[in-house]
Amino acid sequence: MVEENQKIAQVVSTFPPYRGGMGNVAYHLADQLSRRTFEVEVFTPRYSLREHSFNSHFKIHKLNPQFKYGNAAIVLQLAGYLLKFDVIHLHYPFLGASTAVLLAKLIKRKKLKFILHYHMDLVGRDWKSWVYKSYNWFFLKNLVRAADQIIVSSQDYLKNSLLNRFYGRYENKFRILPNGVDTDYFHPQNKDNYLVSKYRLNGKKVILFVGALDSAHYFKGVNYLIKAVEFLNRDDYRLIIVGDGDLKPVYENMVESSALSERVVFTGYVPDEELIKYYNLADIFILPSIDQSEAFGMVLLEAMACAKPVIATDLAGVREVVEKKINGLLVKPKNPELLAKLINELLNNPALCQEYGQNGRAKVEKFYGWDIVTENLLKIYFPKK
Repeated sequence: MVEENQKIAQVVSTFPPYRGGMGNVAYHLADQLSRRTFEVEVFTPRYSLREHSFNSHFKIHKLNPQFKYGNAAIVLQLAGYLLKFDVIHLHYPFLGASTAVLLAKLIKRKKLKFILHYHMDLVGRDWKSWVYKSYNWFFLKNLVRAADQIIVSSQDYLKNSLLNRFYGRYENKFRILPNGVDTDYFHPQNKDNYLVSKYRLNGKKVILFVGALDSAHYFKGVNYLIKAVEFLNRDDYRLIIVGDGDLKPVYENMVESSALSERVVFTGYVPDEELIKYYNLADIFILPSIDQSEAFGMVLLEAMACAKPVIATDLAGVREVVEKKINGLLVKPKNPELLAKLINELLNNPALCQEYGQNGRAKVEKFYGWDIVTENLLKIYFPKK
């Protein structure tokens, strides 16, 4: 039974306008819940003094971290804030919030519902992989033990992720809740004439990527997408890469050294309110992620909502969004030559692109609208007794 006037805390390591799936999920859930009968507050670290602000129906607390590195931040003061809430919804991974959440749960016990929302495995590269392994060994098992409910975006990802080792012991805690998309905002529309002119797209097929280009999102596989277009022996396309971050100069150097500067466009940061125009420029959308740090791919939903055919890598979770030869195609990770072959297949078959696009739009309308996702979330928060 849904309990009214409950105080709900959404705790997340990144938040819009930063471009990242986990923060976008937290934003939309907070927005949906606050439009009902709940008092919702978001807690997230302050990474910069120049962070953008925006209007919302809920409070956003930017906490000054005691330590920060990239998108990781320790916010010990969080525990004191959390004690007034009835529900704590922790979006994992957020390494620096784990101690605070566990402390709040220890103090309030059954008076506090702790929801662990497991977005993705912490994998990392180089020395970070050892840090993440240590964290997973100690903190993750304690979070799982303390949680009242554990949310995962798909059964497929649960089965193949690091979380699976806890499933046998805590099976009754696990719940499946996919990410969502604003199907009213993201919808098919004509190509924007200004952008067509700006990027010289007349007579060109558009291949699109949207995502953060920072080190935290190394796993998006943009370098493999750039390598793939080297195999395209044609001049009737443009690859548009939307996003910004510290890896952008690296990717730009790759493009320049491969003599692809005339065929690849880096737009930089694009505000959320402009994104729909870019999705609707596309003939194909591609998410070339390389490892299990990619658990879902919200950008796939946004592209599908705009009736675009998609190509994604065959990863756990992602392959539940992209149904092979129904709304798109799947390719093995780190295989640019095969990715190029699939791109050619779609570019040469507009009718197939239209079919995949229509199927994708129908799927998001049926399963992934934020109102649908939020109603299912409330059943997790407040299960019938």
